[in-house]
Formats: sequence, structure tokens, C-alpha cells
Amino acid sequence: MNTAFAVVTAKDIEAFAELYALVYNAAPWHDGWSVPVAKERLRGLAAAPRFEALGAYQAGTGVGLVMGSGERLAQGWVLHIREMFVAPALQRGGIGRKLLAAFEKSLDANYIGVFLQTGGQLPADKFYASCDYVTSDMVSMVKRIKV
Repeated sequence: MNTAFAVVTAKDIEAFAELYALVYNAAPWHDGWSVPVAKERLRGLAAAPRFEALGAYQAGTGVGLVMGSGERLAQGWVLHIREMFVAPALQRGGIGRKLLAAFEKSLDANYIGVFLQTGGQLPADKFYASCDYVTSDMVSMVKRIKV
């Protein structure tokens, strides 16, 4: 089936909430997303400055999404990919690679680089490495806050 790519705006982002929940409730994540909470997450990410998103569509249905937001550095703008996902039934079929390449191409004139974070023991790590992403010297740290 043919796959088309199109810009996704902040007002259209909620259309991907059901797919988001489906993907991240499956292996290896098993996160427990509900569609309303997924909508809230996607809306929040879409509200970020310099929001950018590209969707993958088959027969008019969203089957994948990559999204992020810009950050100004001294040398220019970089984009932080915040989410990327493809329908589980279509993973490992090349859609993600094509989606990411099309997204990067759309950023060419406005950004000097792309940053992302992913789990080191997840299949996504190998996927991004195969798309020429490299580990940086940046360290991700986390601190749990008890409420």
C-alpha cells in the first residue's frame, strides 16, 4: 500500500492519540496509556515553541508520526524529536525510516541538527543508529519527586 507523508499541525495532533496509545501499550513498552491521556500528552507537546510534525498516511489513515520542537543554540536552531511511532502491524516495513528521512529533509533549511532520547535497550535505539544517529556525550539524568 502507498504511504503519503504530510505536515501535521497542532490542531490536528489529537488524531494520532489512538495510534499513540496502541503503539506504547504494546511490547516492549506496555505503558498503560488511555486515549484521553495520550491526547493530553500530544496536545502538550504540540504547544511547544517551533512545533514540527510529519505524519505517515495510508488510505487517508494516520499510520505513523514524528514530532518535536526547536531550541535555539548559539550556532543555530536544533530540533528535539519528542515522539516517533508507527503502527505495530507496519513496523519493520520501512515506513519509519522513510518518515524520519522525510521529516529531516523538511527541517533542512531551518535547523542545524536533531537531538533525541530513547531507551538504550529498546529496538528504537538500533533503529536510530541505523539512520545515522550517534550517541552524544550528553547525559540524561532523572530524579523522582515524591508527591
